[in-house]
Amino acid sequence: MNDDWLIAPHKGIGRLAFGLSPEAVSSMASLYGMPSPLMSHADVATDGEDVIAQYGATMSADTIAAVRRAAREQTNLATQNLTTGRTPILLEYRDGQLEGVTVEARHKETNFKGTLIFSRSALEVLRLFERTNEAPGRYRSDEAAFDNIAVSLYRFSTTSSNGEVRTVSEAAPDFKERSVTLRREPYRPADELDQFVTFSFD
Repeated sequence: MNDDWLIAPHKGIGRLAFGLSPEAVSSMASLYGMPSPLMSHADVATDGEDVIAQYGATMSADTIAAVRRAAREQTNLATQNLTTGRTPILLEYRDGQLEGVTVEARHKETNFKGTLIFSRSALEVLRLFERTNEAPGRYRSDEAAFDNIAVSLYRFSTTSSNGEVRTVSEAAPDFKERSVTLRREPYRPADELDQFVTFSFD
């Protein structure tokens, strides 16, 4: 297994450790790819107020509060891509420190607990992360969130509008688009929690 692609919950992936500055990440370009310019999300607060000004008369007080809360969470956020060939890594920074890393299935070296996660079936991987999480995952659309380890898997599963959770088969087009996101802390916005269902594959 390649330690440069080792998933370490709450810490990062390989040398992409949470807390690094953009400059420190740039110094690893030969390993992880050339960094794109940072994209600030500071204007989200203004955008949120514009939405409220335009549609506020039809929005509930709770909805307006949720829009403002989501905007505040985005104001000190910046994103960046690391690109080698056509295979990007998405990074999230908060207050100038690395807070999140997303890698796609084309990064075949990505591993966790001795398992190359993009070389195994969706069921095997979901069970692996559920056991490590020591609790069932939260599922919506194509996301599986494991809060105790702050990891989200995408396109390993699908959740129907009536809450039925299924694994994605290797024959499905989405299977090639799988990805894993690690964060320093779990992403649990209060206004989105009711969109998930709790489910266990074990």
